[in-house]
Order: sequence, then C-alpha cells, then structure tokens
Amino acid sequence: MPVEEDFTEALRTTLLTFEPPNTPSLLQAGVRNGRRRRRRRATAVGVSGAAVLALVGLGAAVVPGLLSDGRTADRTIAGPAASATTGSATASATPKPTFTGALPADRALAILTALLPSGLTHSSPPGGRQSGQLWVDDGHGKSLLEVHVSRQTSTTAIRSHVFAGTTPLADGTLIESRQAPPGTDPGHETVNVLHPDGLYVTLMEWQAPSQNGPSTRTTPILTPAQLRAIATSSQWQ
Repeated sequence: MPVEEDFTEALRTTLLTFEPPNTPSLLQAGVRNGRRRRRRRATAVGVSGAAVLALVGLGAAVVPGLLSDGRTADRTIAGPAASATTGSATASATPKPTFTGALPADRALAILTALLPSGLTHSSPPGGRQSGQLWVDDGHGKSLLEVHVSRQTSTTAIRSHVFAGTTPLADGTLIESRQAPPGTDPGHETVNVLHPDGLYVTLMEWQAPSQNGPSTRTTPILTPAQLRAIATSSQWQ
C-alpha cells in the first residue's frame, strides 16, 4: 500500500475512536462564560464610577507639581465650599469698630480731618489735640473748628435741654443747628446730632482763630450745609 494510502487509513482509524462533540453542552458553557465576563465588566465599571463620584464629593483634587530643585510637591485645589468658609471666618473676625463713653479727641480730629472738603489746609492750635480743636484755612483767614463725640447711656437731659422742640428724623435721629445772633463776636455756628443709640456729636465753627477774639472773617469757611453733613456722617459710629 502506498505511503499516502497508509496515512489516510491511519487518520480515518484514529478519527473513528473519537466521540462526536456534545454541541448543546458546548453552547451552554459558552453562554455561561459570556455572562460571567459581562458581570465582571459591569462590576469594574461600577467600582470606577463610585471612585470618581467619591473624588468629586471631596471638593478637592491633588495635583502633583515639581519644585525648582526637582522634588515633587502636591498642590491642593480648594473647592467653592472652602472659599466660602474662609470668607465667613474673615468677616466674623473683623467686627465693626465702636466705642463707649467719650471718643478720644485725637480720634475725633482724625475723622473730622478726613471729612473736610478738599482745598482747605488745616493745623492744630496749641492744646488742640487734647480739646478737639482744629484750625482750617481757605486762604482768606483761619477758622476754629471744635468737635466733641460721645456715646451717652442716658439721653434724657440732652433731649430736654439741647433738642427741646426738635422733630426727629424717620430713624429717630435728632439734629439741632444754631447760629450766633447778629453782632456776636466772633460769629459762630453749632450743629448737634443725637442718634437713637446714644451717639452724640457736637461740631462748632468760629469765624476767627479763637473763641475769644474778634471775627477775622465775614463768612464762615464751612457753609451750614457742609457743617451739617460732617456732623451727621456715619464715620462717627
């Protein structure tokens, strides 16, 4: 028998010893294998999604940076919640300043100086920093300004004497202005302001460098409207 025929016969004989494949069993095994792989993929995707959500929930990400000397450093990027907390802490740490009793004369003069109209020069007369006095000059002669500021715990006496007959503003503030009668030397004007919380401001202006000398000006440096605006400023709080 030729070699080709011997090989063919041997191959046929060998094949006859094999059992035919169980096709339904193979199909079921393939389906089970496919389902297992799909479940593993779904689980992996779920875990990855949860990790991403957890990272977003933290509100911060760590970004590696490189220092100048080659070392690695981490920089934290803060979310909006951190910024809002910082802003609230800063606001609560800086309460609005206030005072009780008499406002020191040097502080009152500093506020008065800041409220003066532009174009005026100012200087301190002898003892002025202790008495709340200030010289102002518009180039046509000095005027003496005097300011007193306090926060009163009881305003009954002030209301009955200084503000008798004065109609309060809508917020309860009392304002009283008075000018010296004609012929008074030196001429002067006073504005008194009493706030509902007891803040009491008195601002006086003389048409001379001194309360006791003759008038050196025919008109005051500050108009009545300017004097009133300064005395009612919220800066005195």
